[in-house]
Amino acid sequence: MSASELISATGMSRPTVHAAAQRLIELGWVTETADTNHETGTPRRGRPSRVFAFRAGAGHVLGIDIGAHTARTALADLRGETVADGRITFEDPDIAPQERIALVRDLAVTTVREAGFEPGHVLSVCVGASGTISEAGVVRVRTGIPGFLGLDLRAAVEKDFGWHVTVENDCNLAAVAERWRGLATGTENVVCLLAGERLGVGVFTGGTLLRGHRNEARDLSFLRLMPGSTSEGIALLARSRGTELVAGLARQPGPPTPGTPGAVLYDLVQGDPRRVGAETVFEAIREGDAAAPRILDHALASTARAVATLTMILAPELVVISGAVAAAGDVLLEPLRRHIESITGDVPDLAASPLTHRAVVTGALHHALQHTQVRYLDALSQAPGSASA
Repeated sequence: MSASELISATGMSRPTVHAAAQRLIELGWVTETADTNHETGTPRRGRPSRVFAFRAGAGHVLGIDIGAHTARTALADLRGETVADGRITFEDPDIAPQERIALVRDLAVTTVREAGFEPGHVLSVCVGASGTISEAGVVRVRTGIPGFLGLDLRAAVEKDFGWHVTVENDCNLAAVAERWRGLATGTENVVCLLAGERLGVGVFTGGTLLRGHRNEARDLSFLRLMPGSTSEGIALLARSRGTELVAGLARQPGPPTPGTPGAVLYDLVQGDPRRVGAETVFEAIREGDAAAPRILDHALASTARAVATLTMILAPELVVISGAVAAAGDVLLEPLRRHIESITGDVPDLAASPLTHRAVVTGALHHALQHTQVRYLDALSQAPGSASA
């Protein structure tokens, strides 16, 4: 913005605007740029005005998503634009927690260094994980990651990045991401479901993240009170039933004939039950496998009960299916809508998140940016990425 535009926007005098802008330049948050025509990009004629721009690269924030099967990282500038990311898959989902954390820390440091920085350059880090997370960053109850119960995640990550580390529940972060860069921007009442390996929910009511006592408001343990329900997620249930189907067909003499229920899924995994994943079940549905829709119906039953119950209690404007399973929204949403309709006539708007597998790490970036604003920008501290720093 030019000095004139800043004067108009703030109502302050020209000397005050120049003094404030100069102070921000000295702190490293702002740079002075050439006065150019916005349409042509050429220098303006006449006496040039001073033009100032926010330095998005004055520092960076890091988001980390730790799951049972994968971990993701993303490094973003101060406008939230990703400049580097990383991903690892845990070959053994039951890996010891110390080993899992060591791999995640290595991934995080590598992500930062591949972008050309050192861990000390990072202004803030947010870690997302399943389970109830205490204010101190300790995983308290009902986590889907083996060995994480009672683990101090903040202390583990602070070894590389210092004290400016926060830890948040992954479902909360997915909901934050949805309101930041997903389908729920401008929506104040939204339910966001992570429904991959386990069912979890993040909720906004009146534009405020619902936490409840001890941050336990997202707990879906009430599903245990419903016969036939489980907290297992859509992907896990689809994979389990699909594996059973292919294993049964593999025990038969010869491959199944075309048109046999399960034949398409069998062909997709070449008859190997170990290769069955939720994605292959979804693809079998797209290709017309007669058995795959029944597998999906079974996988959706608990999710439908959770959505119907939350809808009755919270009356959300929108329910978003998030996480990696959201990529299969074309096959998930319509049968899920039918399931919910069979429970309650009040079916909310349903949508599949465009953020898919990046939902949690995107929410972690937003959380880290907010922490950075409070720590540096609100206090007008020196920008760590400035030349003087």
